[in-house]
Amino acid sequence: MKITTTENNDIQLEEVFNGIILKTADGEEMAICMRDSGFEFKYQGEMYFAKEGQVMPFHKSVRGNYLVDQTPQCDSDNAVSNGG
Repeated sequence: MKITTTENNDIQLEEVFNGIILKTADGEEMAICMRDSGFEFKYQGEMYFAKEGQVMPFHKSVRGNYLVDQTPQCDSDNAVSNGG
């Protein structure tokens, strides 16, 4: 993991392949990690995948493993964010 600061003094993390958890005093959590292409994150127990402007929820297989739906989500009813 590389840690730097931006010109606005924001903390910038690069090559974050181990998860990072942000936790509020009230116990609300968000975890995020990078993949070779895109990001995985978990918010309040729900897993999501973000890549190329799209945010999609993970789905579980019949065995209980998380799977990412590779179908582009075009309408706001099915996507967490449609990228614009």
